[in-house]
Amino acid sequence: MKLEPFALERNQSLWEHEVEINLTESGVSPVTLGELMDDPRARPDLFDLKLGYTQTNGTIELREKISSDYKGTSAANILATNGGAEANFVAAWYLLHESADRDELVVLLPNYMQLYGVWKNLGGRVKPFHLKMTSTGWAPDIDELEAAVTRKTAAVAICTPNNPTGAILDESQLKQIADITYDRDAWLLSDEIYRGAELEGPKAPSAFDYSQKVMVTSSLSKVYGLPGLRLGWIATSDSQTAEEIWAYTDYTSICPSALSDYLGTIALSDDVKTRLEQRAKGLVGAHWHIMKEWLDKNSDLIDAVPPKAAAICFARYDLDIPSLELTAKLRMEKDVLIVPGAHFGMENFLRIGFGYDEQKLREGLRRLADLLRSLS
Repeated sequence: MKLEPFALERNQSLWEHEVEINLTESGVSPVTLGELMDDPRARPDLFDLKLGYTQTNGTIELREKISSDYKGTSAANILATNGGAEANFVAAWYLLHESADRDELVVLLPNYMQLYGVWKNLGGRVKPFHLKMTSTGWAPDIDELEAAVTRKTAAVAICTPNNPTGAILDESQLKQIADITYDRDAWLLSDEIYRGAELEGPKAPSAFDYSQKVMVTSSLSKVYGLPGLRLGWIATSDSQTAEEIWAYTDYTSICPSALSDYLGTIALSDDVKTRLEQRAKGLVGAHWHIMKEWLDKNSDLIDAVPPKAAAICFARYDLDIPSLELTAKLRMEKDVLIVPGAHFGMENFLRIGFGYDEQKLREGLRRLADLLRSLS
C-alpha cells in the first residue's frame, strides 16, 4: 500500500521558510535556551552532560515530572518519545497491532490528521464523529459517536483542546465520550498537546480523569514553546500498557536524545513549568485581542467561534474558492502562509496561527483581508 503524504505537514515544510509571513504555527513563539535555563547555576551542568544513550523510555526523573500531571500515576505509566508525533504514531501502531479483531479507529473531526493518516496507512479503518459549530462554540456530536463505536472499534481518538478549533471538551462531554468508549471495551486516545494554553480560567480537563482505559499524548512543543527539543510522551492508565508500547519505540527512535531528556526535565520542574505556562497564556491572550479586532473589522468577509485555548483560530469565509486555492493565492500574491481547512477535512475554513510575532501577525492579517476583499 502506497503511503499517503501528510498534506498539512508537507505543505508547511515546503513553504514556511520561503514566505515572508508564516501564520501556520499552532504553538507560541519558541523560548531560547537562555530563557529556559535562566538560573546561571544550572548552566555549567549542561556542559558536563554526556551525550550518550538515555534510558530508552525516558529517565525516571523526566517521567516522574510528566506523571505529576496525571492523577494516580508514576514514572511507570509514562513513555517518553521523540515529540508528540512519535507518541501518536506508536500509540496507533500498538492499538491496531494488538487489538485482535478490532481494526476501527473512531476519530473526532476536525482534528490534526496524523492519527487519521497513520491508521489508514497501516491498513485500519477510520470512522468519524464531528464537532459541530454553533453560535456559542464547538460541541461533539455524541449521538454520532454512539452510532460509530462498535465491538470492532479499537479506540476513539479525540484532541482537546482541539486543533484546529481551539475548543475544549468539558467535563460532561469527556465523561460521555469515555463512558461510550469504555462500554464497548475500546481505548480512549486523547491528544492534549494544547492543554495549559487556555485563554482564561483553569487548565482544561484531561480525559485521563474520566476513563479507566485511556492513553493521553502530549509534548513540550506547543504550550511550552520548545518544539526544537522534540520531546513528547504517552501517559497510560496502567503501567503494563506503557511497558508494552515501549517495545514499539525500540523499533522507531530507540530513545529520546540525552539533551532533550535533560532540558525537558528542567522545563517540567514546578517553577519553570509554571513560568512557561503563564508565558503561553499571556501570548495567547494578548494576540487573541489582535485576532478578534481583525475579525470584527472584517466580519463581512470572515467569521470564527473564539477559541478557548491554543494560539489558533479556525475561521470560516464565504467565497466560491476552495481553501487550497485560496491559500496558494495568498502565498504567491501576498507572501503569507496559512493552513487551508481542506487539511482538516473542512472546506471554506482557514486555520490562522497567532502565537508568534505580533507585527507579522498584524501585517499577515492585513494582507489576508486585502486578498479576501479582492475576491469578494
